[in-house]
Amino acid sequence: MGGVDAGEDTQAPESGEGDDAGSEADAPATGDAGATPVVITSVGAITQPTGLAQETHLLYATHSARWWLFWIEDTQPYELQASASLDFVTWTAATPLELPASLDEDGADFSVAYADIAGVDVVHITLGLHFPDVDAGPDRRHFHARASLSGGAILYDTPEQVTMITDPAIVEPDGPATIVTSDNRVWDSSGWANYMGTGNEVAWESEGFDQGTSWDGMLGLQQNIAAEAHTVNARTFAVAGGSLVALWELADQEPDPTNVAWSQNSIIGWGNPANVFPSSPQSANDWDVVEVSAKDLRVVRRALDGSFDHMRYDGTTWTTLPAPPSDSWLAESGVVLLTDGTRVGVVTIAGDASSSVRMIVWDGSAWGAWSTLEGSAASRRYVSAWSSPGHNAVVWTQQAQAPDLDIVGTLVTL
Repeated sequence: MGGVDAGEDTQAPESGEGDDAGSEADAPATGDAGATPVVITSVGAITQPTGLAQETHLLYATHSARWWLFWIEDTQPYELQASASLDFVTWTAATPLELPASLDEDGADFSVAYADIAGVDVVHITLGLHFPDVDAGPDRRHFHARASLSGGAILYDTPEQVTMITDPAIVEPDGPATIVTSDNRVWDSSGWANYMGTGNEVAWESEGFDQGTSWDGMLGLQQNIAAEAHTVNARTFAVAGGSLVALWELADQEPDPTNVAWSQNSIIGWGNPANVFPSSPQSANDWDVVEVSAKDLRVVRRALDGSFDHMRYDGTTWTTLPAPPSDSWLAESGVVLLTDGTRVGVVTIAGDASSSVRMIVWDGSAWGAWSTLEGSAASRRYVSAWSSPGHNAVVWTQQAQAPDLDIVGTLVTL
């Protein structure tokens, strides 16, 4: 998912056809020219180490003038790892976050949100932790943590439990979401909560404000947004026209839903859920959102037939825009969006023999042609991204020596 700078059902992939240096140090390679990828870290045998397309594992911190990556590795199941880089080439490991339980080696069970608050780089972390199973079923708990960044150092608060479920019918992953809005409120979303069963769409708003130097660490009462027919496995937050919007895969059928659902928050609560696109089967992970401007939220999804849909929301009205042309595709590997404030880039993994990383750019009025960011032969999956003013990058999961995986990434210019 593209970054939000506050204060300023998974399945086996299918393939188809149809489709301290500061900002100067991280000048990106031009996407159309094919950027040079960097192996950031090796993670071992981890499921989806780069997470879902709608989640954030990578961010750029304004005051630290560094890129930060969060990930898990198979040798340290009770830690969330972090690394920082001034130039996206050389990465230095930072202090990990100690966890009370594991993420069960699934990168889709956590996400982060960044905010620049009172001159402090703040990170909020949403976690779906796997405790040992109990007689009633799997013990799954939603946690929230906070961290502050200073240079290449990171300082964590203790993770706090939000909810707990023991439902044998739950389908993993949870795909939790978090955001810090412009008023410095913190929001979390998860399906690991009791509302009309489990696996639905619920949210929590912080009781207080993040002050930058401190936060009371308290999320408020559970807010029930939607109950779906099956488990929601992918979700995110965004802001449009000053209002918070929750989006999630519709979970009307398994394993492939037919839509992305949404609801908008207001002073009277969450609005009635509705669908974003015309109904068409899609992978739960093949969609994303990005905030181009205050009144220009973009949502793009790819259907199972390889066709795309492209929508804009201004906080009041949805508008259908021209869709990108189809390209060779690898279902469930993710579709991510980037923006420079005018252009919108779509990045995904192709279904060709090289599992190429491909991008196409909307210039404000029309789509260009698909180009290759990385085309060397490799097995790639699960693209993820960060997008904020002046800083666009993508990361993906790449096979090293089986069964071990690497996290690989590159800077991108639209």
